[in-house]
Amino acid sequence: MRRLTPVERGKRRLGMDGLGQVTADWGVLAAAAAGFGLCLAACVLLILTQSWHGHLSHDSTEGVQKFHTAPTPRIGGVAIALAYGLVWPLVPADLQGIWAAIGIAGVPAFAAGLGEDLTRKVGVRARLMATMLAGLLFSALTGYVMNDVDLPGVDWLLSFTLGGLLFTAFAMGGVANAINIIDGFNGLAAGALLIMLGAFAWVAHQVGDGLVLGLALIFAGLVLGFFVLNFPFGRIFLGDGGAYFAGYLLACLGVLLPARNAEVSAWTALLICGYPVIETLASMRRKSRREGHSVGRPDKVHFHMLAHRHYGRRIVPDREREHLRNPATAVVTWALPAITAVLAAIAYDSALLSAVFFFATVAIYGQLYRVMSLNAPRLPAALARLL
Repeated sequence: MRRLTPVERGKRRLGMDGLGQVTADWGVLAAAAAGFGLCLAACVLLILTQSWHGHLSHDSTEGVQKFHTAPTPRIGGVAIALAYGLVWPLVPADLQGIWAAIGIAGVPAFAAGLGEDLTRKVGVRARLMATMLAGLLFSALTGYVMNDVDLPGVDWLLSFTLGGLLFTAFAMGGVANAINIIDGFNGLAAGALLIMLGAFAWVAHQVGDGLVLGLALIFAGLVLGFFVLNFPFGRIFLGDGGAYFAGYLLACLGVLLPARNAEVSAWTALLICGYPVIETLASMRRKSRREGHSVGRPDKVHFHMLAHRHYGRRIVPDREREHLRNPATAVVTWALPAITAVLAAIAYDSALLSAVFFFATVAIYGQLYRVMSLNAPRLPAALARLL
């Protein structure tokens, strides 16, 4: 992809390129702060009123993927979605159009997830299709598609309108579902989202894309409002509705950043989202190879679950403080999105280097997974003690 000249970058930072760019000014920061406050207030309200809605919204403590000890509201997504709508009048004028389009397009993803949170009757396939529909609506309403992924042959297919739309829908649905898959411990998904949103904001700042920078910061404000009550003690959970909607917002940035900036590759967006994407692909591969086990069926050997067994007990050995192993697991696991964020900050203007770093992350993930599952080859003593 062609790199922008210094003059072009300067124009973009000043909003002079005719693309409706905005800078991360006080208006964006004020909207982010308002989003934080609105989401936090909504979460507090949901927690205080759980005696009214708990029969529908409480997450049970029973199940192979349950690590909490008391019934907890799993409708944090309601707070995020509500704050998203309420903050719209405070969003800078140059962002309001795309803010509305993103919000409208995200309704299917949020609705399908919330339906599952409240009824436990919305199937995996239906939720996947809803998130893909959200991606399709995003492209239709904003005009942004993924039609260049720096892969010969694939780019030719994506140059056709239908190919680009379908791939964009598939990719955005995949990222939204990936966030749901990593949502297993207090603060894990929300913390990872904050790291990844920060990475998108950093790269957008480096290339002078004020629109993506502004969106990333306000999205982060919304997620942070939920995070402070989810971590470390898990007063409220993201739920499927929150995971799908927040994952969809992350996916929007993954489409917008390379589509709007010729020097940023789709590989950079993939690298930033590397942890949840790799976890999802590894999970699908693992389950598909297990006889009689469907890809959509939950199991007990996700990366974060192994981290809980391997590192959680090591960090918090005291049985009387066993409840702290839950948030400790999130802190340990944040290392993966933090690694990809740093790598993306280094390689954002190189498709080749971003791809190399992505596959390096795959290798790191695989090695750590084998170590935690006790299937790793013998390592040097010093490294074995460290891991």
